Amino acid sequence: MMTVDAQKYRDELLIALRMHEISGARVGDVLAEVETHLAESGEDPVEAFGTPREYAARVAAQLDGDPAKQSRPAVLGGALGTAALTLFGLEFFVDGFRGPAPVVLADLVGAVWMLLLIVVAVGAAFRAGTALRGRRWYLAGAVVAGLLAIAGTNVVDRLLGDGPVLFELPGWAAIALGAVLLAGAVRVLVVAIRRGRVVPPA
Repeated sequence: MMTVDAQKYRDELLIALRMHEISGARVGDVLAEVETHLAESGEDPVEAFGTPREYAARVAAQLDGDPAKQSRPAVLGGALGTAALTLFGLEFFVDGFRGPAPVVLADLVGAVWMLLLIVVAVGAAFRAGTALRGRRWYLAGAVVAGLLAIAGTNVVDRLLGDGPVLFELPGWAAIALGAVLLAGAVRVLVVAIRRGRVVPPA
């Protein structure tokens, strides 16, 4: 049975490994290896492996290029895709119930601005969770990017106003398009949840 300190180490290591976007199956393998070693040796986990953050960083470095670990571009691309599907899906779906749904230039520019800064914020947040040094700077960058995403849309609205209208969809078409986009976002999240599910080794 694991001691309190070993259990705390395991929990912190689990979080640190997840921050590196390592698959749930590989996380399960790493945790099982750690638990077995500690149970057999009786060593202090920090003395045996280093801090959870340090050990997770070593595991992640060993997995570079391995399918068990997603690359940073893949993580950011997934964040961008999920955010885009959710943002546009909600907008079309809700607007469709009000009648024809016009898409104006300000809406498009504001959405692109928000999506790009969401990706920056997510990237900085993940870096803050995985970096061994300078975590506060990355966390501050994530907060600043989030604030700029919100403030930027207001600036775009003021500069571009209500026009011009790029295209207009009938209400039913906007609802259908929104539903498809939201279904896509749910699908992406389900795949991510399944990939991240920790599975103990057989």
